[in-house]
Amino acid sequence: MFDTIDFTPERYDTLRQNYRKWWDGSLGRSLVALTTYGHPSPRKPSLHPMLSFDNSWDFSISPEQFIDACDYHLSTQRWHGEAFPYCSMTEFGPGVMAAFLGCTPVNGSSTVWFQPPREDIPIEELHFEYDDTNPCFRRVLHMYELAMEKWHGQVVVGMVDMGGILDVLSSFRGVENLLLDLYDAPEEVLRCVKELQEIWFRYFDTFNAVMAPEAQGYSQWYNMYDEKPGYILQSDFSYMIGPDMFDIFTAPELASSAARLHNAVYHMDGIGQIPHLDSLLAIDGIKGIQWVHGSGTPAKENWDPLVERILASGKKLLSCCQNPDGSLASVVKDPCQAFIREWGFSADRMEDAKRYAAMHGIEL
Repeated sequence: MFDTIDFTPERYDTLRQNYRKWWDGSLGRSLVALTTYGHPSPRKPSLHPMLSFDNSWDFSISPEQFIDACDYHLSTQRWHGEAFPYCSMTEFGPGVMAAFLGCTPVNGSSTVWFQPPREDIPIEELHFEYDDTNPCFRRVLHMYELAMEKWHGQVVVGMVDMGGILDVLSSFRGVENLLLDLYDAPEEVLRCVKELQEIWFRYFDTFNAVMAPEAQGYSQWYNMYDEKPGYILQSDFSYMIGPDMFDIFTAPELASSAARLHNAVYHMDGIGQIPHLDSLLAIDGIKGIQWVHGSGTPAKENWDPLVERILASGKKLLSCCQNPDGSLASVVKDPCQAFIREWGFSADRMEDAKRYAAMHGIEL
């Protein structure tokens, strides 16, 4: 099993213990994921492309070919600190559940969009049902099946980016139409939210059921490890609504979804999400916040008060305050509350990698 990827079950045991200690506050340092790449591989290079945003829905490329390319890519890597072998499924697009329910995926260079079956479908006509025959769903499901056959759990296969519930609904209605629906048809919006949430978990559980028999762990688009199925929840659509509407259309769903997940985190993307922070911090099931200042917003703006509010609530902080060298910004006074996103070094820069690791209290 370990011919191409060097990561043993014993290392997964250590990874699980470190994450448990971090969540309960006893690790004594940040979680730090460090990967080195470009090492010699014990296998021949793959002839196939890596899964990407611009080719994920190209059905001329088979899931078998994507898995082979990923296997070679992983065979050239080594993992340090809290890094681990990870197969990303994010490239099927943010809010991919829309494709499972009938939207058409459109590949781009850095994302995937989802076009509705037809334009301006009245919200009263939208009725969502779980569909396990959809070709987009079958393609993704086959990737999970092949990944488990190939690696038998030695590689953590990330959850696809299922999307926020209102984000998926906006793929069918359009953003402007859905904003009007909040005023004109609030009961219909809440009905759709309820339907989509239940379907979301059916797809989520289906993918996890494929992995569960041999999984050494689980992850998602943020590449954060979890020993049980968890997720980074989001509602990018909520950027455009006020706190009152957030508390009606978003917060209740987030609270009930978080209660069904292990160590749920919220992806708080952009300054339009800041008015919702108090509501988010009040949700007990959300254990951490991943704050991203968003495009078009000065990265050097002082976010100290915002970060301090998050940390004062007792919730974890996901690597939103890193310096260019990967260290934590000074505002994070207690690094034990933070997860530092994966940092990579090429194999010919091992001394730099060692210095970076030492800065965070780990040894290569």
